[in-house]
Amino acid sequence: MGLRAPVLLAVLLGMARQMAAQPSHAECQALTDHYLDKHHKEAEPYTGKNLLYFLHVPRTAGRTFHSCLLKMATHPARRCPKAYDHLRLTNMTNPNCFLLSSHDDFSVVSMLPPDAAVLTQLRDPLDRFLSAYEFAIEVASRSLKRPKNYKKKVGRIATEDVWPWSYLIPFFQADLQSKVPKVQDQVLPEGGRWAEVEQDGDRFYYNKVLNKSKWNLTEEERTLNGGVLPLLDPYNNELVMSLKEFAEHPIATELLHNGATFQVLGITNYSHWGDAAQFRGCLKAQASVEEHMLQVAKDRVRRFSHVGTTDRLFDSAAAAVGSLGLSTDSPAYSGGDDDVAGHGGTRASRTSGGAQRRHTRGASSLAAQLQLLAKLVREARQRLQTAQTELVDAQRSGGDHGVIELLRNRVDKARQDLIDAQDKLSTTRDQLPADLGGAGGDSSSDTSYHHRRRLLAEEEGSHGSEEGDIASGHVGEEGAPVTDTGADGAGADSQADAEGAGEQYPLDSEGEEEASHRRRLAFRNIEVGQTDAFGNPLDPEFKKIANSNIAAEFVRCANRAQARSNSRREQSLAALSYPDGRSVLFSKAARKRIPAEVLDLIRSHNKLDTQLHALGLEMLAKRIEELKEAGNWDPVPEQPHERRKGGDGKRTGRLPRPDEEEEKIDDELRRL
Repeated sequence: MGLRAPVLLAVLLGMARQMAAQPSHAECQALTDHYLDKHHKEAEPYTGKNLLYFLHVPRTAGRTFHSCLLKMATHPARRCPKAYDHLRLTNMTNPNCFLLSSHDDFSVVSMLPPDAAVLTQLRDPLDRFLSAYEFAIEVASRSLKRPKNYKKKVGRIATEDVWPWSYLIPFFQADLQSKVPKVQDQVLPEGGRWAEVEQDGDRFYYNKVLNKSKWNLTEEERTLNGGVLPLLDPYNNELVMSLKEFAEHPIATELLHNGATFQVLGITNYSHWGDAAQFRGCLKAQASVEEHMLQVAKDRVRRFSHVGTTDRLFDSAAAAVGSLGLSTDSPAYSGGDDDVAGHGGTRASRTSGGAQRRHTRGASSLAAQLQLLAKLVREARQRLQTAQTELVDAQRSGGDHGVIELLRNRVDKARQDLIDAQDKLSTTRDQLPADLGGAGGDSSSDTSYHHRRRLLAEEEGSHGSEEGDIASGHVGEEGAPVTDTGADGAGADSQADAEGAGEQYPLDSEGEEEASHRRRLAFRNIEVGQTDAFGNPLDPEFKKIANSNIAAEFVRCANRAQARSNSRREQSLAALSYPDGRSVLFSKAARKRIPAEVLDLIRSHNKLDTQLHALGLEMLAKRIEELKEAGNWDPVPEQPHERRKGGDGKRTGRLPRPDEEEEKIDDELRRL
């Protein structure tokens, strides 16, 4: 669900506090040991009979990959319910479906069946960061056009309901609402001013007052009312936070920098592990921990059934098809969000299906209890955020000391309630049988870990940081969080970093040769599913797209999605405009003009993701070789979408293009 502005403020205060209070070397060692003890479950090979989980890393063309390929290649009776905003499975360990996609990180895999297979898409972190910045601004700009009484349709999932946009979009909405009205209140002089603009890759001049465009200007026009306004830089202007400023902001560190690596490790701020936030601090503060966990991430990715890359999207699609035991000629299926397992598409009777479902539910009561406990954790986290918001508001407004103390106690209680809820959820997970991903009731390693944490707290006076502890509520005179960050804002403990520099954690790296061998065996033994999760035969004609196949539908769907995205982007960004007609317009040409120092800054914050993306490219190339050797390589015919140049100026955000014939006449008249 989208965050309200006060809650977002509390989140940002919490981010700054967490960055300032990095965990000590001893705490990081305990956290690392605990992570390796608890997060041992890895992806298994895909067989066609087990759950396939798509780990959706934001801004990697993941929605296209899932909706236009994976979903269309999967019979509706084998699909899991939509999970854009949250998981809707009533039984995580036995979901009764075979294709699941969500924005969760890898920590969710511990809740899935023990034989779950995983696949993902990776992207160059620089491109991913730029795309996230552009997309968040695009969606946030739509709020500028909404009426004051706007209400979202009941049951509709909006982008701002989905992580990480549930944080980023409210953040940019607040930024835009504080800047755009001031800029748009500027008044143009009589006769207007000519401005250089760019549209569809062409540059020309436009005068908003005259509503006229020209390829070339006369000397008089060039000097009109102070001269020609320069081309607007969409990444550095008065309308929105600049790219450089955003790249250095705590929210970018929390949600985007090295985000793919954190998602693979299962330690994002959306993690199901309560100590994820503090462990991320360890990676940022101590090089030895960072190096070791990067190796863990690489080893984990090597076990995925498929790893694609955005920069080779069509090759990735073809490789995924082969890796799943299909061909580009395999049938494609339509269907919306409601066309999922249990909603038709089989030849079984309703009676037998119902009996099987009742049997499954009866055998998985513990898994159902996990869902309830997970809900209680989410509710406890929301109560903590609300309590923190009330405390921050009271402190900022100079409230009564007694009231502030009462609110501070309420925050402490809410924080403890969240910790208790997380511990109860963790304990219940451990009670699952080992063959369902639990510890079979053995929680000795967890007890040992918490014992070490308590000893550390007594020795160092530190109480650690839980996932829900997003804001301390302690603010300074101007309402700013009391922090002690370094010059780079990271607040790293240099002494702890020095202590940990020589620390070496044992590496258990699966070699590429062994991983390649596992992949070869995997796609040779895949059986394309012919039944649903209850063993009912599939109806092969149900929702089947006639006279088509996976490859053709992927190309059609991907190009249509790109065209729709381009059109909506233009309409949305039209709200971010100057009175002179210039507007924010993100494009490939504009990206090429970003200063090198800004690009280098972003790269410096994403060194882990850079290495993970490089591994993804290597794995994709290797997989294509393996499929070719096995005779299973069938490329998808790439047909890039071509945008229509020109425009009649009637579409929202479009400027009228210069009339070449009219300019020729003007030139002739000037010569006469």
